[in-house]
Amino acid sequence: MRRILISIFLIVCGLIVFGASKKGSASKLIDHASYGAYALNAETGEIISQTSQVSLVPASVMKIITTATALQVLGPDFTFHTQLGYVGKVDPQNESLTGNLVVKGGCDPAFYSEYFTDHYRGTFEQWAKAIAEQGIKKISGDIILDLSKLEGPMVPGGWLWEDIGNYYGASVSALTYLDNTYSIHLSTTHETGSPALLVNTTPQIENLLLHNQVYSSIDNGDHTLVFGAPGSTNQVIEGTIPIDQPDFSVKAAMPNPSRQAALEFMRILKIQGVTLEGNVVLKDRDFSSEMVVVADKLSPPLKDLLVPLNQESINLFAEHLLREIGRKQKGSSSLTKSLEAVREFWTDRKIFLDGYYQTDGSGLSRSNGICPRTLVEILRYMYADPNRTIFFNSLPLAGQSGTLKNSFVSSPLKLNLQAKTGSMTRVRSLAGLFTAKSGEKIIFTLMVNNFQGSQANAGHLFEDQLNRWFNGEKLNVESK
Repeated sequence: MRRILISIFLIVCGLIVFGASKKGSASKLIDHASYGAYALNAETGEIISQTSQVSLVPASVMKIITTATALQVLGPDFTFHTQLGYVGKVDPQNESLTGNLVVKGGCDPAFYSEYFTDHYRGTFEQWAKAIAEQGIKKISGDIILDLSKLEGPMVPGGWLWEDIGNYYGASVSALTYLDNTYSIHLSTTHETGSPALLVNTTPQIENLLLHNQVYSSIDNGDHTLVFGAPGSTNQVIEGTIPIDQPDFSVKAAMPNPSRQAALEFMRILKIQGVTLEGNVVLKDRDFSSEMVVVADKLSPPLKDLLVPLNQESINLFAEHLLREIGRKQKGSSSLTKSLEAVREFWTDRKIFLDGYYQTDGSGLSRSNGICPRTLVEILRYMYADPNRTIFFNSLPLAGQSGTLKNSFVSSPLKLNLQAKTGSMTRVRSLAGLFTAKSGEKIIFTLMVNNFQGSQANAGHLFEDQLNRWFNGEKLNVESK
């Protein structure tokens, strides 16, 4: 039976199986793997190809569900709000505030993000000016960070210890800052195997205790991992970087981004001539009813946030959107309520959810499970939606943008295929939309788990199948 299933999948993928000997890289790739495929005509719903629908780890194609739900629930023009205000009494004559400044985190994932530098440039300076315009030059109290808008755990279940200290594993925060990441700068000599020198970090992290276990290597690229729990300034970086590097930068998860943002704002206040006697204080209490709001910074609209989120596969953005879905639908931004909200939304729309297990919004968790058919049905739902262009244009375009920029460059799918990629160790997924030679619009999902060999070979298998679908091959398979 196992050999039959392998043969079916290889037929679906347009490959040749060399009998019981299982020769050939494609056969070896999935010899002990789990796999699934589903494709249909976007207009008519006619099924083009399908395997039996087994639940698979999706990796980042999970972002399709999160972003589609967010677009439906929140709307394309939704914005996050980060507010500055104060509590206490202002004395205009002495230009003083007897009380505290309050920064109310609005769970904006893009606040001071590298993907929206122009949008946020000068925000802290504008805030300092707004304080001065209230007749405040001296503050007797603290900067209070109101972090009440985010409930529940910052890190979803199933995230690996080796992920959460790195930039792609940065956790959510009510006051996110600089993508919740910082850069570790290292240098190496020409000698292989020598310890790398820790030069500095940008920004400088208060009380950071970084244990450096990085060595030089003849291997190119970044082969380091950063280990550290959210909120902890005790971190370890280990692995290798190339030799002869005067300044090699490694991105890591920032231990406490909310505090880091407040410290930077304090610095700007001082430059602008506003003195603060107190310190940074983090609170989970809602100050909305007490504070006088003096500035309200809006994020870019959701339709703009979706572009880097899907094209560059930003886990942090996806996790923030998941929590906002929960707030809108369930009145709670807890992870549990947010996941419930997503499932209920698609259940109400009669989307196929057999084998659907979601534990995060980004796909970084290996506890996620989903059948290819589910992704295809959600993609088709979005294809019929008024926000179709916004949604599909947020996906990488083959040969041009995002994670597909260097893919399908010699294929008829170049500048044709719009799809979300997903990859992690022994996981490869691809889901999206393309126009076949016949003019048919094809929506598809391809997924492989626990394959042997390289990510590149898995990608070649997918490309071969997509090219065959492009040329009009159709095969319906209901294997059990």
